[in-house]
Amino acid sequence: MESEFQLPSISDIKSFPESSSSTKIIICRGRSCRKYNSEQVFENFKQQLPPDTELISVPCLGQCGNGPMVLVESEQIWYSEVHPDEVATVIKQHIIGKSPVKAMLYQKFHP
Repeated sequence: MESEFQLPSISDIKSFPESSSSTKIIICRGRSCRKYNSEQVFENFKQQLPPDTELISVPCLGQCGNGPMVLVESEQIWYSEVHPDEVATVIKQHIIGKSPVKAMLYQKFHP
């Protein structure tokens, strides 16, 4: 039996004001994700963020146990179990190069 996963709507998590940023990166900093170093993931993104990219912290993306979770909101691309050392790869390949990092995609939403 096939099951279809519904991507959580980002508006269900929090309403974000419109901004001029073309790319929004959302980092989960909930308790479960913090246990796996989401604070350092957030800081690494913050330090390496390209211009015209907005970094947003949320208390939970609702995917507990699979974190740290990173969502490229403008494209609805989800990354799971992101290690702080992988942030540079996401920025270089996906944010700048416009090509998602297939090996890091969250399999629940990107099978």
